[in-house]
Amino acid sequence: MEKNIRYSYQYSFLQFFGITSLWVLYLAQKGFSALEIGVMEGIFHVTSFLFEVPSGGLADRIGYKKMLVMGRIASIISCLLLIPTNNFYLACLSFVFSALSYNCATGTSESLVFESLKGLGREKEYLKVNANLNALIEIAQGSGVVVAGLLSHWFFDGTYWIQIFLSLFAIWIISRMVETPRPLVVKVSYIQQLRQAASTLQHLPGLLRLMLSFALLDAVNATYYFYFQNYFARLGIAGWGISLLVVISLVFQVAGAKLAPWIGGRFAIRHVFIGVVVAVSIGIGAASFLPRFFVLVCYIMVNALQALTYPINSDAINQRIPSAARATLNSVDSLCYSLVMIPLFPLTGWLIDVVDYQVTFSLLAAFIFIVGLASSRKLTA
Repeated sequence: MEKNIRYSYQYSFLQFFGITSLWVLYLAQKGFSALEIGVMEGIFHVTSFLFEVPSGGLADRIGYKKMLVMGRIASIISCLLLIPTNNFYLACLSFVFSALSYNCATGTSESLVFESLKGLGREKEYLKVNANLNALIEIAQGSGVVVAGLLSHWFFDGTYWIQIFLSLFAIWIISRMVETPRPLVVKVSYIQQLRQAASTLQHLPGLLRLMLSFALLDAVNATYYFYFQNYFARLGIAGWGISLLVVISLVFQVAGAKLAPWIGGRFAIRHVFIGVVVAVSIGIGAASFLPRFFVLVCYIMVNALQALTYPINSDAINQRIPSAARATLNSVDSLCYSLVMIPLFPLTGWLIDVVDYQVTFSLLAAFIFIVGLASSRKLTA
């Protein structure tokens, strides 16, 4: 169990190494429009929505290690489909496999870490360990984006070949992990899984609202982050400039993740959520009217806030759910995220095509401010 924590750090670095994080820019260079890119991401989240809970239930049944391996295999297939094609339908199929790789990993890796700590009698340390994991993930994502930014000039396809190699290496790391002991889970159908998850949520008041509230915040942050890739060009930034900005942002993202245990231990989660919603709405809205320097400062701030909130939210959820349904309910949390992203991402792409980036970012900021504050009224943990 102790080794699992160390291997989880290694696996997380490989899984989240952000070598393909500039996928919006990559697809744009292949000739796809903002609307087409939005549809692809919508397909990603529809697929994720359909398979998220079954993947969590399967992880609880067959083991976390097998699901993590399946996720890396799906990632490899996704890359192999996308690299050679400029065809919209093949690109969409690639996003289906990308979603499946996401399904296999989300909830499962968190469950593995929490159950390993629980087996050691150290589950109270989860927030600290998860904060360290997320700091490492931020470093991995940022480092990958730096490499991708450099490769974008002369060998953009190379980012996906690197992702294939990293997935193979991650499979080797997973093979060295130890499966965690957990209660026997009886095989049930998809509908039964949904019913069991719903029943568990009914006995944990406030948990679903917590999941949906942070899913809304995460979806808005992700939408802003990915579409900002093409906005860099409007700001006159490319290549080395993107890489430099990512490095600067990375410092603040790591700081945000490392601050999570301190913030989470001193403030109620409702107060954390409200503060972040207000700050994020200001940061996103700034892209519509401030000079370039301040737009980039706000972009860094939004990224840092996302890194801060994720460990706090994950700890609040995992401290409350039973071991037998841990991966399933963590998958429900990811399902909530997909539920918001399915309409939000393509709608944002359509708005960008119709009214441009600045107006779209202003509307996105107003949306998270109004809906986020409304959802926080009964938020508890």
